[in-house]
Amino acid sequence: MKKILIMAGGGTKHISPFLSAAGKLKSDVSVDIGSFKDLESYSVDGEQKVFVGGRDVAGYDLIYLRLVGRRFEDAALLVYYARKFGVKIIDSIFEREGLVRLPLAKSIEAKMLIDAGISFPRTFFVRTKRLKEVVVPELGYPFVIKGTTGKQGNAVWSPRDEAELDEFVERFTPLERKKGERFIAQEFIYSRQRIRVFVVGGRAVAAITRPMRWRKRFIEKVDGEYPEGIKENLDPVPEEDAKLAVDAAKAVGVDIGGADILTDDKTGKKYVIEVNSAPGWKSVKRDTGVEIEEEILKYFSSL
Repeated sequence: MKKILIMAGGGTKHISPFLSAAGKLKSDVSVDIGSFKDLESYSVDGEQKVFVGGRDVAGYDLIYLRLVGRRFEDAALLVYYARKFGVKIIDSIFEREGLVRLPLAKSIEAKMLIDAGISFPRTFFVRTKRLKEVVVPELGYPFVIKGTTGKQGNAVWSPRDEAELDEFVERFTPLERKKGERFIAQEFIYSRQRIRVFVVGGRAVAAITRPMRWRKRFIEKVDGEYPEGIKENLDPVPEEDAKLAVDAAKAVGVDIGGADILTDDKTGKKYVIEVNSAPGWKSVKRDTGVEIEEEILKYFSSL
């Protein structure tokens, strides 16, 4: 029986559904859940051991780091130890690159996607005081600014003119200088909707669509009102979006993730704007009926 450990950065409540999913599948997998706060390491007489909740990590066949949070030191220690004993780590980037932080900084994610030939918005990694000098001549207004290490979906701004850009620069330059915060600037994609494709083990298992936050900047009113954005399940997953999401996840070494895709309303061109390595899937399960935990465990049992 394949022994699987699923880890979270804080409490284990949100990963407890994996236990019931394992029971429903009645497959040849045994699932434990654990928290990084319960990770301990002992080095005695030249031998190191790493435990989670009193269980030796070397005794597992596979470990899924569902969410690391701020526990980068703990995660690095676990990954190093698990690799030493041949324990498979999900996501695969841990096996390919070693001790890496997930989620990836957006600047690094952008490089990996672009290097893999994934359609990605034009992107600039520059200091805030250089935005007006370097970015505006290339992209014009509006454009998008993202914090490189912010939570996916947050830490996003879009200056529409010089005044709004100056306000941003004044606000964030001190944080950049004193706390080392960094930002990327990207072209503005004129897309009314965002598609989130959920990828498990190289397969697009579900997709939903949501309205974009700045859609009212460029869509026209109908009878004096803006049309409502669409929130729905995409079943089946559109073939082109599925392939793009799977390719993007593979490019950044993510086995389980959510790829966000925009389609430019003007040109029809598709762009991957991010691959979330620790996506929430509550809305995906609700809208699609796909039992994500079961899909993930089925994938693990096939490895």
